[in-house]
Amino acid sequence: MKAFLLLLTVATSCSGTVFNISGEAVLKYVDDAKYLVYETNDGFYEVEDLSAPDSELSVLSATESDITFHFFSQSNHNGVQIKKSQLRNIVRLTGFNVSIETLVVIHGWKNDHTSAVNDQIKNAVLQNNNINVIVVDWNPIARQKYIRARRAVVRVGNYKETFLIRLDNELQHRLKKVSIVGHSLGAHVAGNAGARTGGLVENIIGLDPAGPFTRRNINNRLDPTDARYVQVIHTNDGRLGFGVKSGHVDYYPNGGRSQPGCGTDLLGRCAHRRAYNYYAESINNNKFMSRLCSKYSSFTSNRCNSNRASLMGGFPISRSANGNYYLRTNSKPLFARG
Repeated sequence: MKAFLLLLTVATSCSGTVFNISGEAVLKYVDDAKYLVYETNDGFYEVEDLSAPDSELSVLSATESDITFHFFSQSNHNGVQIKKSQLRNIVRLTGFNVSIETLVVIHGWKNDHTSAVNDQIKNAVLQNNNINVIVVDWNPIARQKYIRARRAVVRVGNYKETFLIRLDNELQHRLKKVSIVGHSLGAHVAGNAGARTGGLVENIIGLDPAGPFTRRNINNRLDPTDARYVQVIHTNDGRLGFGVKSGHVDYYPNGGRSQPGCGTDLLGRCAHRRAYNYYAESINNNKFMSRLCSKYSSFTSNRCNSNRASLMGGFPISRSANGNYYLRTNSKPLFARG
């Protein structure tokens, strides 16, 4: 097979180096934890050096111009944008109902409020649930280079936490009525928001939390202390996913690293997205039956068939499971096997 090599330097600064590369040359970077490789719309691969220092970090902050909130309900599928400064008028401006539950959805890197993760989850949950849905758009930060977006998750989470606390204090919309679902970097934003409330948010659902983050330092990533109950779905561990147990219960569809129907999936993007594909499907058709097991090889060898069973995902999620659970899925919708 002919190999192609084309390097185009597109950005070089004290905050790191990003370059585009094409063809088989990308293979040397894919499995190196020092780099993040991302496919661009023009068919190239963007490579970012994650070990580079970022002296510009101090100027990156989470402000009202960086983060907006988009409200949806069963009577308002089109959505209403609201900023934190307008929160006192959220009922009048959006129809927010303080007496019912709220699901907060947080997208990941390079995404915004129009991205598929938000639409799939929002549409699924409003089909049969009379709840408030708030989609958090932090695209002005999320579209930055990955190293900067990753380092900003604490600030974005803190900004989101003040929004939730004000809902509690000023409108008496209690934190026990709030669940947060976040994908990729959004899962860590959710964790930081929950941590700042003292872990009083009722549920956090982490959808393939992004890597790399440090294993021991839980102060900037999702962990079980961030909410009363934390459920995590792993679909691309070791590549775009974090690969570390992060919840009270962690689910590993198809082993948690690669997913059927994704082909070679060189960069893991398909498997990474499957986390929210599975969760959205589970909301109205939860047949994602899993088994408590020590590892995937034991599960596939049928050594865990008599172990405790649990349904992955759903809304509201089941809070009875604890530990690591494994399951298989189909290669295309409907993904759940039952």
